[in-house]
Amino acid sequence: MKILTKVTQCASVLCICYLLSSCEGRREVENTEEVTVVTKDEPDTARLVRSGKTAEEQLEEFRAWLNEQTEKGDTAIKKEWPKVQDELRRRNAQLEQNFDSLSDKSQEEYRRLQARYERWENQQERRQQQPLDPKKLSEWQSLLLREYSNINKIEANNIREAYLTFMGVVRTKRRNWTQDDWDYVDHIYSQLNQRRRQIENQITTGDNLKIRSLQAEYLALEGSADTQSLLRSTDKDR
Repeated sequence: MKILTKVTQCASVLCICYLLSSCEGRREVENTEEVTVVTKDEPDTARLVRSGKTAEEQLEEFRAWLNEQTEKGDTAIKKEWPKVQDELRRRNAQLEQNFDSLSDKSQEEYRRLQARYERWENQQERRQQQPLDPKKLSEWQSLLLREYSNINKIEANNIREAYLTFMGVVRTKRRNWTQDDWDYVDHIYSQLNQRRRQIENQITTGDNLKIRSLQAEYLALEGSADTQSLLRSTDKDR
C-alpha cells in the first residue's frame, strides 16, 4: 500500500512538472510570434523606429520647408543658395527612398512640389544673373498693391485687404504677363508674405485662413503660367 502511494505521488509530481514545462514553452512561442507579427505586418512601425519619421511626415516637412524658402526675400536667398540646394537634395533622397510608402495622393503631391521647386529654382537663377530693376519694381508694387504699396506699413487689421487687392490684379491681368513680369510679381508676393510673418501673431484666425486660401490660389496661377510659358518656348524651338 505504501509503495502504491509513493508511485502515485511521483506520478503527480511528474505531471505537474510536465504541465509547467508545457505552459512555459507555449509562452515563449507566443512571445516570439508577437514580435514576428509586429515586424511582418506593420512595416511602417518598424520603419518609424529606424528613421524616426514616416514618409508622410517627411512629405509634410518638405511642403513646409518649400513654403518657407519661397517666402524668403532675394537677399536672404542669395546668401543661403548653396545651403538651400544641399537641403533639397537631402530631402529628395529621403522621400525617393520611401516613395512607395506614400499614398497615391501623396505621391502626386510630392511630384507637384518637385516641379514647383524647379520653377522657383530657375527663377532664382534668372534673378541672380539679371537683378530686378528698382524703378520697375516700384511701378509693379503700385500696380499690384495700390494703397498698400508701402508693404512695411501694412498692419494686421488691413493685411487681408492687401492680399485681396494683390490677388484681384493677378486674376485680371495675369494672362498678358511675360516670364519677366512674373519675376516682379513673385518678388512682391514674397515681400508681402514676409510682412505677414512679421505680424502673424496679431492677425485674426479668420484673416489667416483667408490669406492661406489666397496664397494657394496664387501658387496655382503661377504654376499654370509657368507651364504655359514652357509650352510657348517649346513651340518656338520647333
